[in-house]
This record gives sequence, C-alpha cells and structure tokens, in this order.
Amino acid sequence: MSVATRTLPGMVEIGTAARPADTLRAFQPSLDDIGTPLHEVTFVVVDLETTGTSAAECGITEFGAVKVRGGEVIGEFQSLVDPGVVVPAFIARLTGISTAMVATAPGIEKVLPSFLEFLGTGVLVAHNAPFDVGFLKAACSRLGYEWPRPQVLDTVALSRKVVLRDEAPNHRLSTLAALFGAQVTPDHRALSDARATVDVLHALLSRLAPLGITHLEDLATATDPVPPAVRRKRHLADGLPDSPGVYMFVGPSDEVLYVGTSVSIRRRVRSYFTAAERRSRITEMVGIATHVVPVPCATVLESQVRELRLIAEHSLGTTAGPSSRNG
Repeated sequence: MSVATRTLPGMVEIGTAARPADTLRAFQPSLDDIGTPLHEVTFVVVDLETTGTSAAECGITEFGAVKVRGGEVIGEFQSLVDPGVVVPAFIARLTGISTAMVATAPGIEKVLPSFLEFLGTGVLVAHNAPFDVGFLKAACSRLGYEWPRPQVLDTVALSRKVVLRDEAPNHRLSTLAALFGAQVTPDHRALSDARATVDVLHALLSRLAPLGITHLEDLATATDPVPPAVRRKRHLADGLPDSPGVYMFVGPSDEVLYVGTSVSIRRRVRSYFTAAERRSRITEMVGIATHVVPVPCATVLESQVRELRLIAEHSLGTTAGPSSRNG
C-alpha cells in the first residue's frame, strides 16, 4: 500500500498507511471479525434411506452420518429404523433394505434423539439437503422435538457452482463421487452414501477456496450468483469494527472511490460481496478497491455528518457518490 497523501480527521499515520486512531485494534483481526475458518468447522454429513419421497407420508428406514473437522473423520453414526410400515418392493430393490431387515430395528422415537445429540452444533451437510432435512423436520414435529435449526449445506447446490457440464453430465452423488475419486462408492445405503458425500464435500470446498469461500460465514452465500472477482475481495471486510461509522473504499493510488455510512461498518461492507449487491457501478468499484478505511463514530448522527464532510472533501458529490446512509 502506498503512502497516504493526507491524514483524514481522527486518523494517524501507521507505517505507510492511514488508520483511525481510535480503532487500531480493529486491524488485528479477531475470530469475531473474520469468522470461523472452514478447517475449524465441524460438519455432520448425513444421508437417510426412506420408504418413499414424501416426508409427510413416508418413514425413515436408515440413518447414516459422518462427523468431520479439518478434513478428518471424528465420528460416525449409523442405525436402521423401523418405519412402522411395509417397505415398498421397489425401495427394497433400490436400497437393499427390506421390511424383514427393519422389523427388529429401533423406532424413530429412539434413533432421532441419538442423532440430534450426534449432530450437536455442527453444520448439517447432505446431498440434495432439502430431502433429508424435510424428513428430519417431519420426524421432529411428530415426536415433539424442536428442530435445532443448524446451518445446512447442500452439496448439490455447491456442485452446480463449481462443476462444469463438460466435467460431469449431472450432479448426482454417484457421478460426483466418481469425478472426485471418492474412496467409497455410493450404493443407496445411508452410511456409504454419507461417506462418499464427505469426499465430495472436501473436493467442492477445495474448488471454492480460490473464489474467496474460506470461512463458515462465506458458505451462507456460496451458491449466490456473485462474480468471482467480487467474491475474492471479501477479505476487505476482515478486521472492520462492528460499530456505527463511515467506511471508505480506497483504490490502488489511495484515491477514495466510495464513502458510505452504516450502523455496523463490518456487516455493511460484507454485503458488497454478496448477491444482494446488484448495482453495476458498485461491482466495478469493488473490483478496483484495494482496501477499506473505517472511521468509527459514537453515534449514527455523527457518522452521517462525517460522511457528508468526507464526500465533500474528496469531491465525490452527494448525488454521484454511491453513499448509503441506511446500510
């Protein structure tokens, strides 16, 4: 970063760059500021076998789940389940799970609490997650359990983001497992499919990392249609304070490109790297920006006054400048 040509009000020189005097600590990022790195996240990869496709009318016949963190398996969960109904013949042919196999298995009322304990506070991962989550929610509702509302990650949606059509004809688990060389071949049994999904998950996360998806918080918008060049700039929000104030996007020659204000500088700046930001001028500006300078303020009113002064100082103009007072 080049030497700043001037020091803005409330700022001091630190090395070669201008920084707010009262927020020096903000530039030593904390976990709160930058989020949780993906290698520190506990993922619980789940697969269910069922008697059909309707969560309202059909039952679960098998649970399979693998708990992983930092690329390592730290636990597995598997259980057949007596669905209380006959397993249809075509389902038995597909999964190999027959009515006779589950006749002596525990009921869902015994298996579900154990699975929820196994899930804990982990991120729930599944291939075609709406299907599995739908059955889990229905089971919780029938048994009077509160759905724990975990963060859910769908490997189908992630694969559509990074697997090209010329690499794979579809996004089925078997296709992706073959593409990524999974150690386990999916076979419509819950634990085998969950193990295969783990390998697919790790391969997808490796492909997403160059797009700037490196933290748990990034996964919430990982499937959004955000241009890669914009997503890679998400690090510009790292270390910004979660407080009212003004923020300035600054270009490669220390020119101020954009001035805005918000009740939370960090949250507002992060929003520029998501699908919620659709303004073409802002996308172009983010692509040019090299860093963001925050000016924390004691009150929202103070931030609004400072914003106007900075817009005038840098000749951005109140109508041409893309300032946002309600961020």
